[in-house]
Amino acid sequence: MQRTHIRQRPMPTRPAGGTLPLGSILGSVQIPGDVIRLSDELANEFYTAADESEFCGDQVETYAIPSWASRNGAVWLPDLTALGYRRADSDYRGREELLVATAAADMHTDDEGLVLMVVLHNDGLTFRQGRVRHKPKAGDWFIFDDRLPHGVDEAPDRASFLGWNIPIVPL
Repeated sequence: MQRTHIRQRPMPTRPAGGTLPLGSILGSVQIPGDVIRLSDELANEFYTAADESEFCGDQVETYAIPSWASRNGAVWLPDLTALGYRRADSDYRGREELLVATAAADMHTDDEGLVLMVVLHNDGLTFRQGRVRHKPKAGDWFIFDDRLPHGVDEAPDRASFLGWNIPIVPL
């Protein structure tokens, strides 16, 4: 199979060092239609369950990577090697790939380290880390350090976010 072309988004300004701050959108991938549809369904199921419990549970829900997402993922996911990273070893320091869903999350820290986040669904929620703030769309991807404060600002109405959380390490 041939890799899908990764579209790099033009960024308005770059810091003096030439690299974008952690959390910045670095590009976008073409996600297969069935993955988009099933991601939308899962995000809707998440929101419905959270709403029924009056949002009393965890702010971020995690799911094992379903086969419909991982099937042919190597074709459309960003090429980590070209970016100077690789997937973290499974279960290294408890790190594992997961789907993460939220309707909002207060600023918080975790202990995963560097994470590649590939957005599968977003109804307009805003990701934040440091000075970086953006409303990513399905297909957008970014790298952030979840050991540093990060969060997701809520959006009006029935809004949810679903992303593929891939722990990474430098080569």
